[in-house]
Order: sequence, then C-alpha cells, then structure tokens
Amino acid sequence: GISRYGKRVAEDKSRAFMIPNAIDANLYRFSEETRRRKRNELKIFPGTYLIGHVGRFVDAKNHLFLLKIFKKIVTFQPNSKLLLVGDGQLRPQIETAIADLGLINEVILLGMRSDVNELMMAMDVLVFPSIYEGLPVTLVEAQCSGLPCVISNKVSSDSVLIENLVQVKSLDNSDEEWAKASLDAECVDRIDCADRIKEAGFDVVENAKWLEEFYLEKAK
Repeated sequence: GISRYGKRVAEDKSRAFMIPNAIDANLYRFSEETRRRKRNELKIFPGTYLIGHVGRFVDAKNHLFLLKIFKKIVTFQPNSKLLLVGDGQLRPQIETAIADLGLINEVILLGMRSDVNELMMAMDVLVFPSIYEGLPVTLVEAQCSGLPCVISNKVSSDSVLIENLVQVKSLDNSDEEWAKASLDAECVDRIDCADRIKEAGFDVVENAKWLEEFYLEKAK
C-alpha cells in the first residue's frame, strides 16, 4: 500500500508518485519560550502586533502592496511592526517606499536569515500578497508554526493545509480590506500545528522514511 507520503499520480496503476516538498516539522513546532526570546532579541515589546513576510525581494512577492497594507494596519493598530525576511534586487526600491510611507521606524529589514523557524514563532500573522506562486514552502512552514496567514488568491490552494489558519484575499481587494483581515487573523492552538502538518504528509523525516522503504521494496 501507498501511504500519504507517496501519493499515486493519476490512476492506481500509474508508475508515477507525488512526494510533497516537505519540511522538518519539528523545527517549526511552536515554543512560547522561543517566541519570548526571539521577540526580545528583535526588541519587539509586549503588546506589539508583529506582521511578518518571508520571501525574495522580487516583483512576484508584491512587497510594495504589502507596505501599503501595513501602512493601513498602523492606522488601525499604531503599536505594530513589520518584519521583512529576505533580500533581492528590489531592496533599494522597497527601502525608498518604506521612507516615502513614513515607516522607517516600523519596518524591520532582516535580510537573509537561518532562523526563519524562530522568527515565525515571534510573528503574530504572516501576510503574503503574492502576484503568483506555486506551492510556497514558506506557507507550509508558517502553518507548521501555527502562524495565522493572510494570502492572495494567486497562491496555490494546495498549500492551505490548516484551513482555519489561512484567509484568502483577492488582489483586487483594497489595502484596507487586507489590513482588517490581517488584524482579525484567528490564532489557533499553535503547539498542535506541527502534528497536523505531519498528518498532511509534509514532514521531511516521514517522507524520507517512506522513500527509503519504497526503494528497499523495489530492490527486492
């Protein structure tokens, strides 16, 4: 039999299998202690609402619209910060937009990081207004961390693994509508979410075990 970790493509007799682009779910398992430590490192004070985004600074990620959304968020919730994780060719343009919008003190540019799992624990919501996407691993990681997500309707629905964590908004919606959705993001019990990602078949350890068993069986 084929487990959820290796799913047959097309008919049962097909020789092709789909193996999810998985993550190490345990790395993203939420920890309240890690959240407190990381927020202290970032100087995010108690009561601050922390919006996050992880992605390259390229057109597809739609950072300029994200900044407009965040500007609206600040009008509703002044005690907010935006954490941008990543880098890329559009960084100078994004830095200019941050200054033009008067958000220099509210936006934290972190560049490329190796501690994305911990940064996601520090965030309160991930806002992801991409113009186009395949199946973004970032979104799988965020859900594994129990992080509420507001995503565009251009992101593949296959990446929505915990439905009550994800709100889908159209890019035709206004920045104000996106801002309100981001502030209303519903947080669930974050500790349980890593197990739900494993159950969905996106844990790299379980996938590796399945693949090893698959090849050993074929080698007999």
